[in-house]
Amino acid sequence: MLETLQVEMTLGQRLKKRREELKYADRQWTLDYVAKKLGVTKGAVSQYENDETKPSRDILLSIAKLYGTTAEELSNGNRSLTPRAMGLSPVLPVEKTRLYLSQIPEEDAEHYIPYYDIEITAGLIELYFDEIDEVPEGYIYAPQYRGCIACNVKGDSMYDRIFPGSRLYVFHLKNLKYIDFGQIYLIVLDGYRLLKYIDPHPTDPALIILRSHNPHYKDYPVEKADILNLFLVKGYENQNAI
Repeated sequence: MLETLQVEMTLGQRLKKRREELKYADRQWTLDYVAKKLGVTKGAVSQYENDETKPSRDILLSIAKLYGTTAEELSNGNRSLTPRAMGLSPVLPVEKTRLYLSQIPEEDAEHYIPYYDIEITAGLIELYFDEIDEVPEGYIYAPQYRGCIACNVKGDSMYDRIFPGSRLYVFHLKNLKYIDFGQIYLIVLDGYRLLKYIDPHPTDPALIILRSHNPHYKDYPVEKADILNLFLVKGYENQNAI
């Protein structure tokens, strides 16, 4: 009986595979394009992909940021669910990405999550919440956030943890009965979509407290029954972060 040997991919193979995935969805992801983005030569990028030269730690971090992943995943394939401040991952075109996703295994396709061009308020500004369109603005390669959707942050009530202009990765919770207090959530109310910590109300179990990270914003109570949708924030990318 023959056994299938699972061969671990090298760093160079992962780098090449990731770039070719991006290139399939958007042809600009050539060796030249990546080299210019990194400030190195085309030959250097080729050497990285062929395991002829190992990129420095700084270069590897830059590649990870450019490719919308982490240095850890590129190095050894591990995926971390820990939120990372690493700049905004590239958004890939809808049609090209969908074509690509239809031609790869389902488990690999799940690494690409939909990005919706909507803003979540980290403050208390009235924003009428329309149902999310079935067609996203694009897709983001984010294997560490499988099952999530991506959207944007507006406002500074979660500063200096989550910055204005950051990108959120949120997971839709279908059962609102069990809230993990102290976590950050996207809370959808009638006319509002807010980014807050959720804490228990000290005296009334029918209420919850929405709390900001920024101390200049006051806490305020909300009826649990008024929550239309609830999303757990699984991660975020702070814009312009290093």
